[in-house]
Amino acid sequence: MPLEEAQVDTVAVRLCRACKGVLLAHADLMQILEDSWRAVSRQAAGELEFHAPEGWQKEMVMCCPGCGRPMEKYGYMGLAAIQIDRCDQCDLVWLDADELQNMVLALAKSLSRGEDAFRRECERRLTLGTAGGVPEDAQPQRDLGAIINDGVLASQVLVQLLRLLR
Repeated sequence: MPLEEAQVDTVAVRLCRACKGVLLAHADLMQILEDSWRAVSRQAAGELEFHAPEGWQKEMVMCCPGCGRPMEKYGYMGLAAIQIDRCDQCDLVWLDADELQNMVLALAKSLSRGEDAFRRECERRLTLGTAGGVPEDAQPQRDLGAIINDGVLASQVLVQLLRLLR
């Protein structure tokens, strides 16, 4: 089916009305995810489940609408149930219906867990340093990667830290 050009805020996308799929630049997808995950409340991130379509494991390889080459499939954030089609040549991404919603939810779940772990560790350190616990200079030194042990990237940790400082 022919794709229909559309504008979503400042992002140009191509839509398939029949299957509800969307084609967009990888960089635009990253920006949409960064802007969108904050709209998911902590409670919703903990309660909502992914909506993986039936038969997702057997999806055929898709050809890129931009260059015609086969698109690579990969599991978003290592989740096999969220299969993203990407063309490295054109830097385009194809999202099936519900995939963007699932990606936002997966990112919100991950960052909420990381943020909670970071907050607990900060509270633990403050308690130990100010409530008669182990003196701060006697505490073993750990790098930030050891404090947050659930795979949160350094850039995401920085965003979380800035939010804690507001």
